Amino acid sequence: MKKCISVVVPVYNSQNTLEELASRIINAINAMDINIELIFVDDCSKDESFSIMMRIYDSFPKTKIIRLQSNYGQQNALLCGIRHAQGDYIITMDDDLQHPPEEIPKLMNKIMEGFDVVYGIPKEKMHRKYRNFGSMLTDRLFNIICRKPSGARVSSFRVMTSDIAKKVQKCSKSFVYISAITLEHTKNIGNVTVMHNKRAIGRSNYNFIKLFKLFIKLALYYSCAGNMKLLNRKPQYIISDVKP
Repeated sequence: MKKCISVVVPVYNSQNTLEELASRIINAINAMDINIELIFVDDCSKDESFSIMMRIYDSFPKTKIIRLQSNYGQQNALLCGIRHAQGDYIITMDDDLQHPPEEIPKLMNKIMEGFDVVYGIPKEKMHRKYRNFGSMLTDRLFNIICRKPSGARVSSFRVMTSDIAKKVQKCSKSFVYISAITLEHTKNIGNVTVMHNKRAIGRSNYNFIKLFKLFIKLALYYSCAGNMKLLNRKPQYIISDVKP
């Protein structure tokens, strides 16, 4: 029986990239002779992203479309998608074509070596310099708070086994950060070098203020203080519609 890969993509205002992204994901995985489940989570987009996702849904039967009631953020949308994934392996990637779907076989080949999670690490990040600096700081913070192996790196382009995904799904924290949750359950992490494309359309919403807030929240929620119930009152997300 063929293995199945679930590809989870959080979507926000990506009407111009979704059809190309879906086509390239499907082609890349079909070339591997593995079954595919494509999951789009619409994080309350303001453009025509949902309509385009529905068009993909109509043309590719192995697609799930989930629409969130409000904008909860990329990490919360990812957790929602992971909870709906049924594949033997779950891949997460961005919606802006910076993660080339053609690199998926590299992730799969690496995880077959026995890792629980494999991250695609860009040879050269096509971000602005402050984003690269922010990524370096986040990596250092993960080493301290999450006890990440110092030689391993994390990114949003990853593949995890279904066993690890089931553990990630149980997270009840209102502030969600998938890599931090993952590191609570495994340190068996692999890295593989991948291409990283320039953002096809639009600009990133990240800035120094948001990066600083991210550092504070990681420290609060994923250190010992993260067990305080006071921090976990907000819902992670609310689903308004699902197309299975």
